[in-house]
Amino acid sequence: MNFIFYNNVDSRDLDLIIENVPIVPATNIEYETIEIDGGENLTRIKGFSDISLSFDFWYKADNDEYFMKKALIDNWLLNTKSKELFYSADESKTYKVKQIKISETKTSSRIIRRFTATFICNGLKYMTSGLKPKNIVTSETTINNFGTYESRPLIKIYGSGNITVSINSSNFTIKNVVDYVTIDSEIKECYKDNINFGRNMTGDYPVFFIGKNTILWSGNVSKLEITPRWRCY
Repeated sequence: MNFIFYNNVDSRDLDLIIENVPIVPATNIEYETIEIDGGENLTRIKGFSDISLSFDFWYKADNDEYFMKKALIDNWLLNTKSKELFYSADESKTYKVKQIKISETKTSSRIIRRFTATFICNGLKYMTSGLKPKNIVTSETTINNFGTYESRPLIKIYGSGNITVSINSSNFTIKNVVDYVTIDSEIKECYKDNINFGRNMTGDYPVFFIGKNTILWSGNVSKLEITPRWRCY
């Protein structure tokens, strides 16, 4: 039986049955045209259009159970503590959710309730394998981006003092590290727990290009914990 995993909850745990195989739309690139006086116009990629996945669910609930059951389902879907959506029929990919819409619930018999949940997601998908952290304990290590687009990783650096990390030909430096610090290239933030460490960082936020990426560091580093976030069309 197919299921989704969202907000750290398996849809089967709520006794929800998926009735349909959702249509997964293709990734579409958004372009910007730049007009050049006296020359050919230039075209550059602005980003990717959002995609949507709709799941038709049904579950059993009599009149006494219905309102409590619906409240549990709404709380699960509308809670924003996690934004990753996993669909069991397409287990190699995970979707980053931006919005969610829930239809009205319809009753098709005395106890059968039906509704549709629509997830609006980033146009680029994530490879599920790239959402697991990897420990790098040796400088001059090579990791492979198996996705089809560059990725913007989450990197937790364990060490102390002034640390410089180089990925391919780009590098960044963080000063006065104590125990650890986290670099999130998707949201372009450097922090330790709830403390903003951005003022201690210089250089570019790291990016993993398709194929091989070489990681080097200098300073007192015990390991890097990297969640690569491989992305694909």
